[in-house]
Amino acid sequence: MKIREKIVAITPFVSLIAFILIGYYTGYWHPAWTVFLLIPAMPFIVGLQKFHISYPLITVLVYVILGIIFKDKWWHPGWVIFLTIPVYYILTADIKKHKKEHKSFTINLDEDDD
Repeated sequence: MKIREKIVAITPFVSLIAFILIGYYTGYWHPAWTVFLLIPAMPFIVGLQKFHISYPLITVLVYVILGIIFKDKWWHPGWVIFLTIPVYYILTADIKKHKKEHKSFTINLDEDDD
């Protein structure tokens, strides 16, 4: 196992220890949960996976921004935007399939088939 893979594998354990230590010594249990965000982020940080912007990522960013800007008023109704993720993929599935079909269809005009 490579060192990068080991770092990713140990991240949940390190995050748990950091959460407990931060919460115990500072009393800030609520903001300490953010150390768990390292778990899904670590493969990107160490370079095992490439980062690409997707619709679910944009949805999460919009949700967090709405929650931060409007404080406690938008966290609850804001979760509804997550329902748009399956709708997005249902609506765009045919378009992606249609594009793949057109890319795979080629005509070679140079050869004579007679």
